[in-house]
Amino acid sequence: MKRVAYLFWIIGILHVFGQYTNQELLTTYTKPLIIPLLAVFYYNKQAGKLFLIALGCSWLGDLFLMGESRLFFLLGIFSFWGAQLCYLYLIVKEIQLPFKKLFLSKEILLPLILFGSYFVGTMSLLGTKLGMLSFPVSGYALTLATIGAVSMLLWRKKKSSKTLALLFGVVLFIVSDSMIAFNTFYFQENIFGFWIMATYIPAQFLICNYFRKKYLNPNT
Repeated sequence: MKRVAYLFWIIGILHVFGQYTNQELLTTYTKPLIIPLLAVFYYNKQAGKLFLIALGCSWLGDLFLMGESRLFFLLGIFSFWGAQLCYLYLIVKEIQLPFKKLFLSKEILLPLILFGSYFVGTMSLLGTKLGMLSFPVSGYALTLATIGAVSMLLWRKKKSSKTLALLFGVVLFIVSDSMIAFNTFYFQENIFGFWIMATYIPAQFLICNYFRKKYLNPNT
């Protein structure tokens, strides 16, 4: 599987390089390969199927966001929304607390303040510019903020390099998706450029690697 991981990073770096140098043909051919390679890296006989579904949703989201119309953007949002809901369920499961009790934990206060501020700040800036997309974008942003909060809660309850790497991956995912939203609605041009994929690729790998190791070593 190390070879698959190396190939994933090679394709990912080629894709980011293609974006940086405006080589459209290179980015077009490399982007659809990123998530399938990650799925191959993740898969083993003990692997949970829900994470594969999340990767499938992410792959569809990647393909839809290659389109330029608002319809493709909306389809991309719903695809990634599906992936994020899977991630949310899996991370909450790691905390080993009922969802209702998560928000009664004293360790959740700081994560709620930090990621709640992200949600409020983002929607304050984008709110008036979203138009008919206000509901799906705000719902997706709320899901991202919730995943960020529970990931930080998991790290605070089970402090380790693994949970910290997962939290870092989730934060990178939030940063990447936020840059897409600001490019689309706030600036209406590609301000952030290659940084979107430069954060998205390691984000997906870190999240994937956490759950891959979990199923390979279920007692750790």
